[in-house]
Amino acid sequence: MNTGVRIIKRGRAQCLQSLPASRGEKTGPQREREIAGTVKGWIAESAQRRRAEEQCAFALLKPVPL
Repeated sequence: MNTGVRIIKRGRAQCLQSLPASRGEKTGPQREREIAGTVKGWIAESAQRRRAEEQCAFALLKPVPL
């Protein structure tokens, strides 16, 4: 019969309160890091796409040798 009673040593109660309730839940800093990583990826993709478009535009502007 499991009554759900846990014995917590002194000083550890504060540490346990800051942990997520389950493994599926993320803490605030974890969510912020994930969002920041996603936005950084979008910015990198945008910059890469812009550089590729510039290269194509400059290639079209170069004179064709006769």
